[in-house]
Amino acid sequence: MPTRGVAAVMSQGWKWGMLLGLLAGPAVFAQGSQVPAAGVTPPSEDAPRREIPPLHLFYRAGVAARGNPSGLFTNMAFLVRHRLYVSDSLALRDNYLAAGAIGMVSPALMRGGLGVEFQPLSILQLSASYEGIYFFGNFNFMQSYATPNAVSSDRRMEELGKAGQTYATTGTLLTLAGMLQLKVGPVAVRSNVRAFHFNMRLREGDTVFYDPLLDVVAPNGGWNLSKDTDVLYVAGKLAMGLRYTLTHAYYRPEHYAAGDQDMGLNPTINRVGPFLAYTFHDQEELRFNAPTLVLISQWFVSHRYRTGQEVNRAIPWVALAFQFKGIL
Repeated sequence: MPTRGVAAVMSQGWKWGMLLGLLAGPAVFAQGSQVPAAGVTPPSEDAPRREIPPLHLFYRAGVAARGNPSGLFTNMAFLVRHRLYVSDSLALRDNYLAAGAIGMVSPALMRGGLGVEFQPLSILQLSASYEGIYFFGNFNFMQSYATPNAVSSDRRMEELGKAGQTYATTGTLLTLAGMLQLKVGPVAVRSNVRAFHFNMRLREGDTVFYDPLLDVVAPNGGWNLSKDTDVLYVAGKLAMGLRYTLTHAYYRPEHYAAGDQDMGLNPTINRVGPFLAYTFHDQEELRFNAPTLVLISQWFVSHRYRTGQEVNRAIPWVALAFQFKGIL
């Protein structure tokens, strides 16, 4: 659709907005996982503004803490971005092609590698990354198994950790992600889908492992899917609403032990609950921009262990994050 056509649609009340990206999804800081935040009033016309060249260096960073399961994560990305074209339309103006270094660190593991992002429109972002992973061998990780049917609850992993079954190891992770987002008046809707493919060096005979970020028993050499859907009301610096999260692991016959089969013990994980984000300021050309606090609390609708089997269903998944970004 031509730029003028989009602008005409917007003038009739349809406003597409670029929503601030944070890394606080189901794993808090899984690559490509983002949470939207509110935009803020732009500076006055006579305020000094820094001109942003088409080719520029962009960064984002943050820290998050999570409960049920517990975790502490930091993330960072340094990307060279190139603006594809110039447009005054809100639906088109936030466009770019970017590539650079990404990383994540927690007390139990670290990841790092290269990522690419392609945003042809303000409402659509596609990304991919390839990272190396190193598990330190502490905090009851790494834990791997010969079948997805093995018991992998928090209690069992603690028992195996005390028995010396935890080990350090390395591997790789390929992540593919797509995000669609739009805003009509004060209501913002966004869907963020991510696919994760792990290749880990597991203990001999093991085919799956527990990934503490996704909270799933992940198939080695297989795919895992995670999807966040947000419906938010944006009021100035504040965004509030609901987030629904789906996480699923795709097992193949070779992931099961001989004579074993899918017994339905690992259902698709479903969580839903309130989302709250507060952005202190948002001015694109700043080197320290869009500092945002995010609080998400979700209750499990389905989970192998967290809907009463071991953890009381009333205990929510909770994440508190602080994220910022800027153009250097």
